[in-house]
Amino acid sequence: MPTFSEHRRSPPVVNQIRPGMGASRSAVRRLEERSEEVSIKMTDLRRILFHGILEAGPRATAVEIWKTLGRIMEEGHAPSQGSIQRNLNLFVERGILRRDVTPDRLWRYSVAPEPRATLAITFVEAGTGRKIACNAPEVATLLRRVAAEHGLAVQGAAITVTSSAG
Repeated sequence: MPTFSEHRRSPPVVNQIRPGMGASRSAVRRLEERSEEVSIKMTDLRRILFHGILEAGPRATAVEIWKTLGRIMEEGHAPSQGSIQRNLNLFVERGILRRDVTPDRLWRYSVAPEPRATLAITFVEAGTGRKIACNAPEVATLLRRVAAEHGLAVQGAAITVTSSAG
């Protein structure tokens, strides 16, 4: 029966990436900025994961990303597959990554296109057809998150509303 130590190994840090390996710093920085915009706290593990995602290329599976991380890490200590999958799920949920499911049920990950600067959200009054612009960023964030859960991206939205009186 295998035994496991009672403590975790130290998390990987960016300076453990082998010289000459890893993604371009500017590409990783763009992903970090996008993550911060959607309230994802940046950790060393997530920074390293961005290197692995970009190095593995578009439409890579979680296992391919893990193997890529194993190759580019100096000590060969890639993050665990569980940590990688949890973070991939978070990135998909927040619209940083896109997950495509193949007919043979493989999940493939790619960097999601950057969202347009503004999302046009309009309330349409049911009785009159009057249109009211909605400039609330929290509504746009909610719509993006819900769409990302289904592998979609919101380009615009019209929400039919009724008056609260009566």
